[in-house]
Amino acid sequence: MLMSSLSKDDAKKIAEFLVRESMRIGRRPDGKFESVSIVYNGTDPSCEEFAYMVEDECWKAGAYTIIRKHISGRNRRKYELSPEESLKAMDPLAEAIAETVDARMFIGEEDDLSWTDGIAERLKYTAPVRQRLYEIMDGRGVRWVYFGWPVPGAAKGYGCPVDRFREIFFRSIKASLSQELLGLCRHYSGALSGADRVRITTSSGDTDLSFSIKGRPVIVDDAVISEDDVARGDTGLNIPAGEVFVAPLETTANGYITFPVVVIPGFGRVDGLRLTFRDGKVVSFGAEKGAERFRKFLDANTGDKDRIAELGVGCNPGAEFTGGSIIIDEKIYRTIHIAIGNNSGAYHGANKASSHLDMIKDMSEGQMTVDGKVVMDGGIPVR
Repeated sequence: MLMSSLSKDDAKKIAEFLVRESMRIGRRPDGKFESVSIVYNGTDPSCEEFAYMVEDECWKAGAYTIIRKHISGRNRRKYELSPEESLKAMDPLAEAIAETVDARMFIGEEDDLSWTDGIAERLKYTAPVRQRLYEIMDGRGVRWVYFGWPVPGAAKGYGCPVDRFREIFFRSIKASLSQELLGLCRHYSGALSGADRVRITTSSGDTDLSFSIKGRPVIVDDAVISEDDVARGDTGLNIPAGEVFVAPLETTANGYITFPVVVIPGFGRVDGLRLTFRDGKVVSFGAEKGAERFRKFLDANTGDKDRIAELGVGCNPGAEFTGGSIIIDEKIYRTIHIAIGNNSGAYHGANKASSHLDMIKDMSEGQMTVDGKVVMDGGIPVR
């Protein structure tokens, strides 16, 4: 079935590329075949069909697989029914997977963007466990991919017509290997590599944020985990691809930044979110609408959940605003994004948290300077 804008043949080619080239599934250094965890959104038949194509390609590579459905409503039901003691304890099945698999894949999106409504306090019970699972996988160098898929429930939640949502998704997936994308990535990776001070401002005055990236590696998300990436500890990627990102020094961010729309997975949409940072930490926030959702998100997580984690620059010319699908929106050309929360592992940062929240900023009226030199003006690269 798949989608009208993505043929079955194209989907099979993308699945093969994902397994063989992006994730390089095959044998471990000791010669044994690898194990792969695949989780997909189970509410959309086309997502399931694609996930099975991916599993087929894993089997062709000799890999062992465990494949599971993810449904937002079922996840909510687990939190509603499970005793507090069970939620606080380490899930032995999740722990076994974290300690065993060589690669993990998530295909899809949340199908209900507000599935945590009314149960955020119970979600907090599992925060230390979720953080520990990330630490186990980061410590083992588990490769991972978040492969976005246009789930109709997500489109509805973002207020984007399903057909339009699918069109944007598949165009941005196909653009992930374009020469234009690679050229933009080269520009921004070159501008940020070896630099110290980054400043982000807007002509409207709603943003003036600066921080240091001194000594931090600059990562290019170009749809492939290469051998060089693995050697540096860069073991994750997103598809659609197309961003350059770096972990700021966690205590250096000062100033304020405003995001027109932030969609927090499981908590919903916040409009006009303004964050103020002092010494790297969010010290105050406000919003035109939905501020209580941001507060509930912070309350439901643990660790460095409110400390700067990432600067990202969107480089995918096929991506367009979906209303909140972060896998697409953070890749949009002429945008940047700031994240708070966990940035260990592939980010090469020091934050440890049970969450990582990306927030998108349209730079059509903004500037980004690096060590005093303008490298982006009005969202356009300055060479």
